[in-house]
Amino acid sequence: MKILLDHNLDRRLKSYLSEHTILTTYQQGWTDVVNGKLLDLAEENGFDILLTADASIKKQQNMAKRKIAIVVLRAFNNRLATHVQMIEEVGEALSKIRIGEIMEVFHNDIVGKLRD
Repeated sequence: MKILLDHNLDRRLKSYLSEHTILTTYQQGWTDVVNGKLLDLAEENGFDILLTADASIKKQQNMAKRKIAIVVLRAFNNRLATHVQMIEEVGEALSKIRIGEIMEVFHNDIVGKLRD
């Protein structure tokens, strides 16, 4: 699976998902590209998934005709240590998500707050 790691995530997250081909927006030269244009470029370059922390992307994008999926990491911060705690759930999401879908993966602390 070819995954694009958005600029709002720590690039070191790649090493925790080593079974996939992961490139960063920085590696692609797309650090200033956002939202729809980023998805267009990702699709044109054969990416299957955009991995991001941009929670608003769900409301901003119509995925109906997209050839890519989006996994959104939802946590209280964007620190590597926080996202590493979510790796098992991220892996599950990556194995289940289908083209045109947006799937959110929540940190345990957020899940607990949602239940309260």
